Amino acid sequence: MSMSEKETILGFLDGHGIRYTAFSHPVTDDLPGKLANDAKAGVFGATHCKNLVLANRRKTKFYLLTMPFGKRFRTGPVSRQMASGRLSFAEDGILEGILHTKSGMVSPLELIFDEKKEIAFSMDRELKEAELICFHPSDDTVTVVLENKEFFEKFLPAAGIAVNFVNIELVEEEG
Repeated sequence: MSMSEKETILGFLDGHGIRYTAFSHPVTDDLPGKLANDAKAGVFGATHCKNLVLANRRKTKFYLLTMPFGKRFRTGPVSRQMASGRLSFAEDGILEGILHTKSGMVSPLELIFDEKKEIAFSMDRELKEAELICFHPSDDTVTVVLENKEFFEKFLPAAGIAVNFVNIELVEEEG
């Protein structure tokens, strides 16, 4: 019997001595709900992230963009910073085939499944300063909380992931 993607991710973190907190919670798609889940788990001050898998126009290059949850993706400014033509959302097949996950559950943690390094990783520069960063490990009922150093100095090198930092302007989400 094979391990689930969540178990594989948590095993990767454990196997590389990466300290984290993980907790289960109800599914929520808004920041107040996420913060309420955090509070119930005794986690305060963590930055939740929005993760988008993008593709160039020809669908020959793929990118994972991670940014604070409250920011909104605007294709033009981000495409220029990533030195790519106009970016659009990648098809679910990329999520499932390369990252072993689906929309709503993707995060940098799934990059451990990208053995051929087909997906370039970009992250909003603001996250470099976040004390705690939250991600779903291929399961939107579980949150993994990593300290900044654990993510940038341990996880990314252990997974062989290079990060390209971009500046995403704060544009309040509508609705």
